[in-house]
Amino acid sequence: MNRFKIVVVVLINLILQSTLFSRIDVLSVHANISIPVVVSLAIGFGPYVGGFGGLIIGLIEDILFSKVLGIRALMYFIIGFLIGNSEAGINKEDIRTGIILTAVSTVGNFLGNSIIIKIIGDKVSILSYLLGPIFIEVILNSLLYILVFYLFKKIFEFPRFRL
Repeated sequence: MNRFKIVVVVLINLILQSTLFSRIDVLSVHANISIPVVVSLAIGFGPYVGGFGGLIIGLIEDILFSKVLGIRALMYFIIGFLIGNSEAGINKEDIRTGIILTAVSTVGNFLGNSIIIKIIGDKVSILSYLLGPIFIEVILNSLLYILVFYLFKKIFEFPRFRL
């Protein structure tokens, strides 16, 4: 039953990201609900569901929004897999853990995207984004994580012990 719910959550995430969150800007910064969803999947279900969910979300977002295919898929996969793999030190029930991981993932996602785009040869202004807009995006994504956390608690039955 959880697999079906995960698919529905991924689809709703993509619909919300493409219709609502890409249109709303706070000081010309858009929130990214995909990062809190990937973080929540990784915390709740481990590295494989988190990584695979991030890969699917990122691949569909790349197809819809990007000029280069695979950058978001790679970044979301890395976020989901690394957070899911570090489950021994993560308290699933504490919302602060997810907020911190979402903030770190947002910064890591930006830096990873910027490095890959720089390697490809496109121009990207890393310093101007790091001095201001990244903080707003971190706050927006962290607030979205709070919403996603409570929705996931109501929707999913997370496994207690994994081997």
